[in-house]
Amino acid sequence: MSVSHAVCVPVDASVMMGSAELADLVALLGKVADPRKRRGIRHHIATVLAVTVLAVLAGAKNYREAGDRAEDLPQELLELVGARRSVLSGRRVAPSADTIRRVVESVDAEAADRLVCHWLADRAMALAGDDGCAGFDGVAIDGKAVRNSGGVRLFSAMRHGQAVVISQIRVPDETTETTQVKSLLTGMDLAGAVVTADAAHTQRDTARHLVSDKQADYVLAVKGNQPTLLAQVQALLPPAAPGSEDHVDDERSHGRITRRAIWATVAEGVDFPHAAQVFRIRRDVFNLAGQRVHKEIAYGVTSLNTERASARDIGGLVRGQWGIENKIHWVRDVVFAEDHQHAYTGNGAHAMAMLRNLAIGLIRLAGLTEIKRTLEWIAADRMRILPLLAASTP
Repeated sequence: MSVSHAVCVPVDASVMMGSAELADLVALLGKVADPRKRRGIRHHIATVLAVTVLAVLAGAKNYREAGDRAEDLPQELLELVGARRSVLSGRRVAPSADTIRRVVESVDAEAADRLVCHWLADRAMALAGDDGCAGFDGVAIDGKAVRNSGGVRLFSAMRHGQAVVISQIRVPDETTETTQVKSLLTGMDLAGAVVTADAAHTQRDTARHLVSDKQADYVLAVKGNQPTLLAQVQALLPPAAPGSEDHVDDERSHGRITRRAIWATVAEGVDFPHAAQVFRIRRDVFNLAGQRVHKEIAYGVTSLNTERASARDIGGLVRGQWGIENKIHWVRDVVFAEDHQHAYTGNGAHAMAMLRNLAIGLIRLAGLTEIKRTLEWIAADRMRILPLLAASTP
């Protein structure tokens, strides 16, 4: 199976091009502060972290697998990431699983995550083009608790179109993610963007911050945690009668048919900061015989007025919000088994999530959508990492 047929990496992306991009990645990771004492260090921190990223790209799910994948890396890749030479054999030697674990568990995950996310965000913006949902620059925010981690909760922001994480923080133990929106979005230029979030973030302070402080717009879900707002939204919308929808789309995939119908109207009299429209989305799932197997109704509010966003646009932005769960959290859980580790200690849970986000981001920026298949393709030949890196760079 050729490169182009397997995962659509451009066949003309040369090894030399990929070498430059790998050097850029190593330089980025070299900015992470080394928590180890100088005495006894055998591998530079940039080498350890870069090797771990390459191992994750080859499908490593945990420290042991990262050590095994690292040991199998070609000499050319180990040389490019600065691996040391063995005095006896003269060959490049990869960091062991124990070295990877010690570095990952002790590194300043918060600072490293900021570096990586800014790096990914710059590349995502440079490669963006017209990739936003419904023509908008959409940013989804959502949190995820990591199992077996002693209560670590991570709060992330993801670009809709490319499904790349551009910010991630750990939620302080004494609070919740709903209080951390400003921290998550600090330093991000969101002017003209549309931030989407689930009902937990449908808070007045969040809406004001997004529109007044960040010059952004919002599309927020409305549920029972805001009963007055929910009642106001429901009162404005017409009955969900067939044929009365403002937009309907059908999707056939994964052996099922999904129909999404949306109603939207002006948010007249709605007591919520900057509310311009309210909407209802009904999602019906049918089997291929046409029998309905699932129905879901969701409500929401947006600061986008009717001149700027149609019902179809709003529906696209809501689907973009679902992407952070399906394209990031689900991938980390199912493909990388993030929630199936026996235990995370130190900063391991946050740091490994950061490295997985980086690997996923590199794959997405290369224009690929089949994450598991891409990992399998790389596992068959580690040198395939280089053309992927070349394709992921503007």
